[in-house]
Amino acid sequence: MRLPILFTAILALMLIALVPLGIALAQEANPGRVLPDAVHRGETFDVTVTFTSPVDKFNAIGLTDLCPDGWNVTVDKAWCIPSADAVKATGNKAELSWFGELDVGFDKDISFTGLYKVTVPDDASTGIYAFNNGFVEYYVGEEGPFVGNTTGSSEVEVVGGGSSSIGAWWITGIVIVIAIIVAAAFMVRRRRARESKS
Repeated sequence: MRLPILFTAILALMLIALVPLGIALAQEANPGRVLPDAVHRGETFDVTVTFTSPVDKFNAIGLTDLCPDGWNVTVDKAWCIPSADAVKATGNKAELSWFGELDVGFDKDISFTGLYKVTVPDDASTGIYAFNNGFVEYYVGEEGPFVGNTTGSSEVEVVGGGSSSIGAWWITGIVIVIAIIVAAAFMVRRRRARESKS
């Protein structure tokens, strides 16, 4: 009877000791996102998330960040510092990963910068959009994941049409001006034809 109680007590103490370690690691790495304040419809812009390895032998890091529904992300290993080992873009979701050798990993306080690009839909409404579902998972040896939520910039404002919509207005204006000139030339030609007959 005493053995199960002793086992349960030891297990509880281990859990109590490990949970604060995971919370401390996640808080110490403190991933922070940087976004522009304002963007235009159709614009592509950079999103960066920076963080540091919180302990020595930090061997695996996975960054997941989501932009607003209907927006598209693009990722590339070479855009990250250091270069990411794996990247994946699925619709509005960016996933970036770095892997260090087990029991060697990365040194404490090594800086990481994850970068991905986001394209605002051409038909996006003006207003403020949230980037609030990002997180980084950390693994130390075989322990983890320790999860840290992304802090920093979490909103971007769509303020109107980008260069593509300005281009559309210019094209529309040019077409209208040409139509007016053609109509005026046609009317002048018709008038001259009538005058020459009389």
